[in-house]
Amino acid sequence: MVTTLEIPAAARRPRAPAALGQALVSVLVVGLVAGPFIPLVYSSFRSKPVYLPGGVFSLGGYRTLFADPAYWTAVRNTLLFAVGTTVLAVAGGTLLAILCTRTNMPGRRAYGLLLMAPVVIPPLGLIVGWTAIYGQGGYLTQLLSRNLHLPVWNLASIPGMTAFGTVVTLPVAYLTVRASLSGTDASLEDAARSAGAGLLAVVRRITIPMLRPAILNCGILIFALCLEILGIPLFLGGPSNIDFYASYLYRSWNQGGTPDPPFVSAGAVLLLVVVSLLLVVRARLSGAEQRFVAVGPRGGGARRPLDLGRWRRPASACVGAFLTVTCLIPLLGLVLMSFVRVLTTLVAPWHLVTSDNWHAVATDPALRRSITHSLLIAAGGGAVSVALVAVAALIAHRSRFPLRRLIAPALIYPRAVPGVILGIGFFWTYLMFTPGALVRNNLWGEAIALCVRNLTLAYVVIQPSLTRIGEELDRAARAAGAGWWHIARRVLLPLLRPALLAAFVLMFITLLGDYDPVVFLQKPGTEILGVTMLQYWSTGVQGPVAALAVLQVVLVAVVLGLGARALRRVTVADA
Repeated sequence: MVTTLEIPAAARRPRAPAALGQALVSVLVVGLVAGPFIPLVYSSFRSKPVYLPGGVFSLGGYRTLFADPAYWTAVRNTLLFAVGTTVLAVAGGTLLAILCTRTNMPGRRAYGLLLMAPVVIPPLGLIVGWTAIYGQGGYLTQLLSRNLHLPVWNLASIPGMTAFGTVVTLPVAYLTVRASLSGTDASLEDAARSAGAGLLAVVRRITIPMLRPAILNCGILIFALCLEILGIPLFLGGPSNIDFYASYLYRSWNQGGTPDPPFVSAGAVLLLVVVSLLLVVRARLSGAEQRFVAVGPRGGGARRPLDLGRWRRPASACVGAFLTVTCLIPLLGLVLMSFVRVLTTLVAPWHLVTSDNWHAVATDPALRRSITHSLLIAAGGGAVSVALVAVAALIAHRSRFPLRRLIAPALIYPRAVPGVILGIGFFWTYLMFTPGALVRNNLWGEAIALCVRNLTLAYVVIQPSLTRIGEELDRAARAAGAGWWHIARRVLLPLLRPALLAAFVLMFITLLGDYDPVVFLQKPGTEILGVTMLQYWSTGVQGPVAALAVLQVVLVAVVLGLGARALRRVTVADA
């Protein structure tokens, strides 16, 4: 416990006002987040791309968009996918959260960790693994169709992509519902069981009603996430020519007769408006959640778990089978695909073993550059992003700066915005403004877009830890003569070391696998893993893509292991 704060004499000397530095950081954060949307909206109301002469203000981009039948087909496909995925993910996530949090199901703690696998595994790696196993030419698909003559599924369809989308988004529902359950008291459930109510009656009449705001909350969030999906339609929908909203914008931008057509910016603006409205609705619903929560004197958690009776082991087996089918088997298929010439049931895999895929990864200049660039962005961009977010969070929550209330919304918003929209916005920003020329067509521009997109992740890790540090430390340091920056550097940031480390690990993993904001920015010589995998897959090069995906998974596992060990050491040292 801190009883005395000794402030060096240098800290008491008059320096530049703290407000000046706080203002610079605030302007930087708000500018990085809000800046790209201004040229995006502007370009959507131009008759020609802004770099061409003769353009005037026009609604032609919106008229062209609305007149395109392919646009409305993409809208319909996206809505079908989003509704189906949201319903299944929310229902599945709620059920799994109740089983792992409120019942006596065997293995519930281990399952609770394993359910996070789709969040940790790089998204394109999971997609490639699913394609290798469950795609139209996937191993199990071939096994059931050709050898066993059984009817099979079509992964390259709206229902097939919905099934995969459910697996990817289910952890969002699980985490949201589990957090709500852990923050409520189980006394109402105990009272109902004491009165003779059965398991299903307790869940239906008490547990589910208390979870209603959390369910609506995660439902809106998942629906918004589904609107921005890009990798699923590009990888899985290609064989059936199925486009979603984001993939429609991507293909129109790259394959249109006019480079960078204004109607693509118009479509991005419309999607931005829809997603922003959904976020406003979600924020209002989140504010009503406390009305449905019963908190007892001992806090959350059931004193006596719900007894599943004879269904305990079958329920555990079903959850284990779900994890095996959705994560373990696709990962094994991904690894196998990276070591064979082709994955087929017609020839035993050990007869097709080859090192060519990994040799291509080691020798192809574009693939090698994509690995190097992604690691540089993940390490350097992650470190800079965490430092910026840490200072911005201190200004937002531990300062008296007049505009501090703008910082938290600015840090939350980027991750909620579809990555393709942010990418288009940065494209126009770099093109229209003179400073953008310094980062246009190079790795710096891509790194900025990726880091801005993921500032939210660092903030949601740092902010809760900051709120647990008592403000009496700030007051004591100020009473001893320390300035705001000295307090931040010598008092608050050292106490935030575990949170800063956890935020860096999360940023590293996310930046290594993210790609949406860069699909409109990447140029030859500035390749990153995600976009390179998309481009190679579209040309039919699958083996090296599988090898890259395996490499991503290995890197994530290594970073998680090193991060966990470092976090334990930091925690012990601070204790």
